[in-house]
Amino acid sequence: MKKVFLLSIVILMSVSVFGQSIKVTPVLKKGMKKAYTNTTAVTTMDQTITITSDQLLTITKETPQGYEMTMENANFSSDAKDENLASRLLTLGSEILKDTKVQVRLDKDGKLLDIINYEEVKNRSVATGEHMVDELLKAAPEISQVLTKEAIMEQVTGALTQENLIKSLTGNTNPLALFGLTIVNGMQDKYNNNMVDLKRTWLVNGKKIFASSKSDMSKEELKAYVLSQVEKLAPQQADMIKDNIDMVLNSGLVKIDVTENANYELGDDLWIKSMETTVETDMMGQKSSTRTKIQLKN
Repeated sequence: MKKVFLLSIVILMSVSVFGQSIKVTPVLKKGMKKAYTNTTAVTTMDQTITITSDQLLTITKETPQGYEMTMENANFSSDAKDENLASRLLTLGSEILKDTKVQVRLDKDGKLLDIINYEEVKNRSVATGEHMVDELLKAAPEISQVLTKEAIMEQVTGALTQENLIKSLTGNTNPLALFGLTIVNGMQDKYNNNMVDLKRTWLVNGKKIFASSKSDMSKEELKAYVLSQVEKLAPQQADMIKDNIDMVLNSGLVKIDVTENANYELGDDLWIKSMETTVETDMMGQKSSTRTKIQLKN
């Protein structure tokens, strides 16, 4: 009898835990402000660069569809060394929207719908991207023998669609990451991050949420990814790579392995209170890791 009772308790606890779900509909009202600190540590080739910044989110207007909000990034600091090219490029990339007020529209559940001042944001991003390309070609002029500045900038500009910028503003390292989502314990979904498909599993424990992701690309998807990148960046080599793509893939030289773990804690108003994410990447033999911590200040 005692064993049956204990088994019943275990089953009830399991149902309670695995049956948990949450719809992240944060409290939103005109005039509301949320300030966050962001600390990101990027490690590549045994070198770690730490970048910190502040982000202020302000609900500026209530509309029939939902709300309008401004997103401001400021107070950037970095321990990157000026003489190191990778450090300079990472710092420039992190500051791409420095001192730019991004104005967005949200629905009533907080899901980001569109960027109101998209053209301004895009132009600022293109200018920063061009600066990064100039830095790269200045430090490594031999790259221009394979890729011209014009070809690189064409790819930069083409990637700055409103859809891609929205993905960036609502990505896993952003306070808006969960807005509008309904998350069920054990739920799985797929998403695309920088053209790499990942499969994600969610766990829910009250207002604490954990997401674990891993790259999930078949051989055919990897083949399509490699060919698309070659056609964009080195079109003159596309036919040669295409004719030998199976041999290249079978050699094991082309490997894309990405794992990502994210921990979120929500406040009583369902805004993110704190979050930590870790991304480990092995991209064709080049390993890197990125660790991000975001903390609500107010």
